[in-house]
Amino acid sequence: MKRFLIAIALLAACHSAQAEDRLRVGKPSPQAYDFALLQVGIEAGIFKELGLAIETITFEGSAKQHQAMTAKSIDISLGAGTDFLFIAKGAPERGVAAMAGPPNNMALIVAAKGPIHGVDDLRGKKIGVSTVGSLTYWLAQQFSRRQGWGNDGVVIVPVGGMQGEAAGIVSGNLDAGVGSLEGGMALARKGQGKILVMFGDLVHPFLAHAIFATDDMMKDHPDQLRRFLKGWFATVAYSKSHKAEAIRISQAVTQLPDDEAAEIYENETPMFSTDGRFDPAAVEVVRQSLVDMGQIEKLPANDMLFTEKFLN
Repeated sequence: MKRFLIAIALLAACHSAQAEDRLRVGKPSPQAYDFALLQVGIEAGIFKELGLAIETITFEGSAKQHQAMTAKSIDISLGAGTDFLFIAKGAPERGVAAMAGPPNNMALIVAAKGPIHGVDDLRGKKIGVSTVGSLTYWLAQQFSRRQGWGNDGVVIVPVGGMQGEAAGIVSGNLDAGVGSLEGGMALARKGQGKILVMFGDLVHPFLAHAIFATDDMMKDHPDQLRRFLKGWFATVAYSKSHKAEAIRISQAVTQLPDDEAAEIYENETPMFSTDGRFDPAAVEVVRQSLVDMGQIEKLPANDMLFTEKFLN
């Protein structure tokens, strides 16, 4: 009888494992807290309870991530609101949920002992960003515009990601960089950098982040997509009500010490959407931002950029 029960348990375990649908989810940054929230949902068992096995795939910047979407190497992306650009240029995907509003997670970072002491010192200087058309690119341009310098008041230099920006800032090849708050804090901890501007204070309303799904995912696996989104927003709710657990799990990704991890949590958690609905005003700011960057003359209608039909 005992052997029989063990066999039944093993069969049940095998069936349960087989029943989980595997989803490949991309993120454009290896250590940012906003994307580390995915790991919170995985380790808290939230996605598993919904019958999903999540494979996280990390890229350096949004361009490579959306290339992977086009190549069908991933099914879902956690990206920036400005990633609508890739859809406008033909990427076979669509936004399926608003992820975060004002960019509380983004900062303008300069060298700790460099010549930049205030925002006025950056006129005409080199600011590093991840890629052309990215959120970091637009924020650098927006910084220049809001100082009254126009789109060309600073020299924007795409370097691929936070690692390249940090190297450029430390070496002096860049005067500043638009990067994650986590990256800025890490440089400050090493005595190499300091945060000059927090973009959450500068830009709002805004759609800092959105969740995207491939056309194939929406067409062939709508139930899996709905379950993923349900799991994501359950993770947001869990993180807001389980501070200690969210910090502990995310630290495995962010690699931040306890005090910085707690500060990041307090600063960034409030920006997450709790229902995934797109704010029309925020979307309009993003749409105009892409035109301002000269990436495209006109974007398609909103219903070609995003849909809310997979939100529960």
